[in-house]
Amino acid sequence: MKLKGYSRSFIDHFIIPMGEAIWSADPKQFDRFPARHFAQFFKNHGFLNVRDQPLWLTIRGGSRSYIEPITRPFKDNLRVNRPVEFLRRQFDHVEVAAAGAAPERFDSAIVATHSDQALALLADPSDAERDILGAIRYQENHTVLHTDTSVLPKRKAAWASWNYHIPKRELGRVAVTYDMNILQSLRAPVEFCVSLNLESRLEPSKIIRRMVYHHPVYCPESQAARGRLKEINGFNRTYFAGAYWGYGFHEDGVNSALEVCRHFGKGLE
Repeated sequence: MKLKGYSRSFIDHFIIPMGEAIWSADPKQFDRFPARHFAQFFKNHGFLNVRDQPLWLTIRGGSRSYIEPITRPFKDNLRVNRPVEFLRRQFDHVEVAAAGAAPERFDSAIVATHSDQALALLADPSDAERDILGAIRYQENHTVLHTDTSVLPKRKAAWASWNYHIPKRELGRVAVTYDMNILQSLRAPVEFCVSLNLESRLEPSKIIRRMVYHHPVYCPESQAARGRLKEINGFNRTYFAGAYWGYGFHEDGVNSALEVCRHFGKGLE
C-alpha cells in the first residue's frame, strides 16, 4: 500500500492497524491492499470526517428479526442442512445435486457462497470462472465468543467497538477483539466479546463458542478479478452473489444480490 503524503510511520501505526482490524487481515499481507480501494472505503463510510462521524446502526433483535419475515412466503421450499455437492449446467437448465438427494432441475442457479466455494461447486467451470473466482483468496481466522475482559484495554474508558492488539510475537494473523456490548448496543450484566486469533490469552471458563471464519484477501490480483464480474454473471444460467465482490461487508453482499436481481428485472420497491 502506497499513500502519497503520509509517512511510513503513520501508515505502519495507524493505517495498517485500522485496515487489519476492518478486514481481519494478516499484517504481513496488508501492505498489498490496494490503496485506492482502502481510501474509497473510508470516504464512503465517513471515516475520514473530522466532524459528523457516522453512527453505527444495528437492527433490534439481530438478523433473526428479519430472516423469518423475508423467508415466510417460501419457507416450505427451503432446504437447510443439505449441502450442495455440485452444479452442472445444461443448455436449457441447471442440475443441482444436494447431499442424500437426487439431482434437481432449475432454470437458473444463484451461488451465494465464498468465491472459492462457488468454484468448487461447479462441475463444469468455464475458463473465465476459473480465472476470476480462483483469483480471490481467503484467510483463516479462529474466532471466539467470550466474556473475558482481560483482552480489552486496561482503562475501561478506552474500551471500543474494535480493539486492535499488537502481540509480542507475530501470529501470521490479525489479533482483534470486538466489544459486542458497544458494537451492538447490548445491555447485559457481562461484557460479550468476540476475539480473533487470541484464544490462548482467554480464560477457558469464559469461552462461550469457538468458530472459524474465512475472510477475503484484498490484493491487486483479487481486485482485478472483482472487476470482471460481468464476464461470468448470468452466463451458463449461473449467477454469483457475495460480499467478496465489494468491500467484504454486509451491505456489499446486499449490493451483489441486487445486481443479480437486475438480471431478472427485479429491484427494490
